[in-house]
Amino acid sequence: MQIQFPLTTLVAVAALAVYVWLAMWVGKVRGKYGVVAPSEDGPPEFRRIFRAHMNTLEQIVLFLPALAMFAMAWGDQIAAVIGAFWPVGRVMYGLAYAKAAEKRGPGFGLSFLSASILLLGALAGAIMTLVEKAPS
Repeated sequence: MQIQFPLTTLVAVAALAVYVWLAMWVGKVRGKYGVVAPSEDGPPEFRRIFRAHMNTLEQIVLFLPALAMFAMAWGDQIAAVIGAFWPVGRVMYGLAYAKAAEKRGPGFGLSFLSASILLLGALAGAIMTLVEKAPS
């Protein structure tokens, strides 16, 4: 077996690992603060970590397909370089949000910028392919 986009795959695995880390953190703070599932209400410390996890879930839905489509259009290495900023940004986001909601901006911005570039690059690649294949 040979993976066609190994670097992109590593970035996708890193993104999923960040998501799992945040999920486990939510479980840990549920126990610490006595927030019984399925409740989402608890002290602010719990709610901030819970929201960091939920926002990462909301963002990963954009990121993973954009990463894959960009890699198909432009190649493994450039997709991985751009995509690597997403999990880094999500870790920054989670750690900052856990401390104070107003500190989450830089991590959000870094991860959202990465996903946006990947999505726009995938769109550009698709349009360019269509134009190249269009009958003259």
